[in-house]
Amino acid sequence: MRRHLRPLWLAMVLLTTLPVGRWIGPDVTAGDQGRSVAWYPWVGALIGLALWLVMGLTGTAPVLVQALGGLVAWVALTGGLHLDGLADCIDGAFAGHGDTTRTLSVMREPTAGPMAIIALVVLLLAKFAALAAILTNATLPLALWCAVPLAARGAAAALMMTTAYVRRDGIAADQAAWASRAAIGGSLALACLGVALATSLIGALLLAAITLTVTWLWRRLWQHRIGGYTGDIVGALIESVEAVLLITIAWAGPALWA
Repeated sequence: MRRHLRPLWLAMVLLTTLPVGRWIGPDVTAGDQGRSVAWYPWVGALIGLALWLVMGLTGTAPVLVQALGGLVAWVALTGGLHLDGLADCIDGAFAGHGDTTRTLSVMREPTAGPMAIIALVVLLLAKFAALAAILTNATLPLALWCAVPLAARGAAAALMMTTAYVRRDGIAADQAAWASRAAIGGSLALACLGVALATSLIGALLLAAITLTVTWLWRRLWQHRIGGYTGDIVGALIESVEAVLLITIAWAGPALWA
């Protein structure tokens, strides 16, 4: 049983700060890392469930305080990993000067430049504003809390399934080499069906269309820049999809899931 669930625990260890590492066991293989990618959407759903619980526990707080608490919990649950990826991508995009080797080198530097800091501030403000608007207008159902991080990590899996990994080392190298397109595709299809059944069909289609659009644009940008993806690019995509979907839900209001 532990062996069969190891890919799930690996996905949770990579994508969250939840203390499940002790359940993984010894002798992790490259195949285990590859199979973990299919679990990405479901780890996103768990993150959404945790956020829904946080919002329920802080329901008596003022809206802005509740939104701030939700944002802090969101960052804490992921350890800021995807935010770090966004910062590295912005640095690489601006300081790489169109050169693939230099871009990849800049993305590995531990420091963050001014454009990276600006991007982080803007993204966090966008998420905070969207959360505040959502909490002001209505009570967001559990399905939509789960749908946003689920869609973002589904987008990450889709990117990894359709794009070449450009580095030769790291966990993502094993994931890229051993990930099963059939397993990832099946997982994404099942996740989409679940969101459609739990929300309105129109809302689910809108969220799916926006997720696909953001993923396609992000993939196209980095295909042109470096010919593929890195772990940082995956993390930045997750943050971008989450922010855009939150803004969409806040803008559309309750009509999106009615």
